Amino acid sequence: MAQGSPFAWHHLRGVVPADWEVSRFSMEDRVGRLEFANRRGLQATVSWEPCEREPDRLTTMTVFLANNVLGKQAARERNLRVNDVHTAEAGAFVMGWLDLNLPLQALAYDRAGNRLVRWVFEGLTAPENRKRIVEPILRSCDFNDDPAVCEYRLFGIHAILPREYRIEDIATFPARTMMAFEGDKSKARITFRRWGLADLHLATQSLETFYRWAVRGNGIDWISSEPCTVSGWEGRRMRYSAPREHHSDRFMARRWKNGDAYVWHDRAANRVYSFEQMGPDGYPVLALPDCIPGAVPS
Repeated sequence: MAQGSPFAWHHLRGVVPADWEVSRFSMEDRVGRLEFANRRGLQATVSWEPCEREPDRLTTMTVFLANNVLGKQAARERNLRVNDVHTAEAGAFVMGWLDLNLPLQALAYDRAGNRLVRWVFEGLTAPENRKRIVEPILRSCDFNDDPAVCEYRLFGIHAILPREYRIEDIATFPARTMMAFEGDKSKARITFRRWGLADLHLATQSLETFYRWAVRGNGIDWISSEPCTVSGWEGRRMRYSAPREHHSDRFMARRWKNGDAYVWHDRAANRVYSFEQMGPDGYPVLALPDCIPGAVPS
């Protein structure tokens, strides 16, 4: 497999081929999936679900084939048995396939989280594809199960947050991505943003002007702005107030006044990034380098 594209989401992280992109995703961390596609169409799906004990993998694969691929009637006519499934190991996963014309499965069990992780690869069952594409993906994977923090890496945003933060909102558009998280206990809100085509956006306006325009409509009142750098790139650190997110607070027009934002222009990547956080008085403020690997303000 050529140099790949790293991903991390809820319970799994790894590397997929560079031309694969996430075409569908689940925000739910208990049960969900990611779908990967390229110009030729759907390539693979990885899913997760709770599982109290490690299942018999051959039985699980056979049931999946009968229910989701062949159909129960065809499986009965074929007299499908667990011994019909061919298997091989790759990293923490056991691969399984019935024949070269059907999807290839790969199962791993996360004992720390009592969770079953399943890959289904489309059209990649042939031996050369297993060796060149499937096995490198599976060997690159590990469980995203640090009890203290969770890593997220999709759509050009790379973030690490304490486990108490949950995804509240995601917006993915061409050259514009946003991910917003809220703390279960603190109720603090953290937002990551990424814009492409930075050279065009900043050709006729300053970084600060662009950022103010880009986040308009969120009820933000700007308090202060000062120049800074983030990992050596030009940036601004800006203070703001904004409406509280909960319904009763919105109804009463209550605001948080401790908003803190960094925005910077990564010229090498031709991207503009921002990191925003705000919350109730006394909420645990997080440091930028702890939330975005490699982002060091000065």
